[in-house]
Amino acid sequence: MARKDVAAIVSGASKVIGTFQVALTGDATAFELVLRGQYDWHNDWITDERFPIQSHEPIPRTIELVEFDHDPTSEEVLADFARRGLERPTHEDALCFGIQHPEEQRKHPIVFLHEPVLLPDDGRRVLVLFESVGYRWL
Repeated sequence: MARKDVAAIVSGASKVIGTFQVALTGDATAFELVLRGQYDWHNDWITDERFPIQSHEPIPRTIELVEFDHDPTSEEVLADFARRGLERPTHEDALCFGIQHPEEQRKHPIVFLHEPVLLPDDGRRVLVLFESVGYRWL
């Protein structure tokens, strides 16, 4: 059975700098979760179509924030997660983390290396929680 632990990247050998409990409720769309997050700004490409969330029973998750001492590649990060026995996070993990632990992104940017969303310009994007000039951004 897969662990219910996932990881998010804090910065760029790696170490865990925080462990957090998150409840995925499965009762809201991505847009509704963005609104619940009460961000000062969020990117308008975060839509229900790009970030679909299937309705489901509540799921408890453990999020480990992993910090790197360099700017790692995605492949390096995923290999580190595998060594630690961690699952790749989902976009729902990122959105729920932002709601349930809003002050963490003020300490350092948090990158959720979920399956990337492809944009029309062939760009690949993942969700990042961060602070800029005192404002919480997604």
